[in-house]
Amino acid sequence: MALAIEKLHPLFVAEVSGVDLTRPMDDATAGAVRAAFDEHSILVFRGQDVTDEQQVAFSEHFGPLERMLVGSQGGGTPLAYLTNVDRETGAIIPPDDKRMIRNLCNMLWHSDSSFKKVPALASILSGREVTGEGGETQFATLRAAYDALTDDMKRRIEGLVAEHSFAYSRSQVDPTLLTREMKDEVPPVQQSLVRQNPLNGRKALYVGSHASHILGMPVEEGRALLGRLLDHATQDRFVYTHRWRNKDIVMWDNRAVLHRGRPWDYMKPRVMHRTTVAGHGPTAAGGRVLASA
Repeated sequence: MALAIEKLHPLFVAEVSGVDLTRPMDDATAGAVRAAFDEHSILVFRGQDVTDEQQVAFSEHFGPLERMLVGSQGGGTPLAYLTNVDRETGAIIPPDDKRMIRNLCNMLWHSDSSFKKVPALASILSGREVTGEGGETQFATLRAAYDALTDDMKRRIEGLVAEHSFAYSRSQVDPTLLTREMKDEVPPVQQSLVRQNPLNGRKALYVGSHASHILGMPVEEGRALLGRLLDHATQDRFVYTHRWRNKDIVMWDNRAVLHRGRPWDYMKPRVMHRTTVAGHGPTAAGGRVLASA
């Protein structure tokens, strides 16, 4: 069966049918999925009852996978476990547990791994057990947001570089969340404020909760500009809200969208497994934008 693509939002997001991610994927199908990914930024696959091994195998078609940070659920493996269920006991994790407080950080608008020197290309999230209400994931298109900027603003931000910091974003929720080991694992990095897709040439803003300040600007002035751009990018017209069904898989382009989780009844079990495809190189170095961003 050939792939079928149905748009879910006027600006981005498409549902893909005609592919079974529990089975090995040939190169032609993987190429068609990658083309749809570059075009639509977010792909939704329904009814995919995958194992961890099958999710990893699908993800590896698009590049090498990141390993999760030490101290995270799934630390050192290619799988992030985003859940309120203790994997050893099966019990609901209390809301005041550090693991749940870390999950609250996912409710800030962000791009996965922008705090790494080589930021993520794609994230692939599998809804293994979801709640009937709440727990949505919202996405904002940074391409359309960039296109809608005034010409003056585009000129103002072209070539600017921001510092992205995992410690900075986590401090917005709880300054004590990260251990020294976790902070040392991912020191602050520099990222271009505007990224360009090397295949189709489309530009996108590159902002979010990990962006701390802009190089060459007073910290508060830079943060004010970052806040203004984030508010612009997350207007309703640029946002798609994904309401999860069991066995959904959503794949998104971290170069071109922001995302955030939404609250749910934390006494109800929710189990999500994520793989993350590494990017191809840094976007900035020494305070300058790299051409291969």
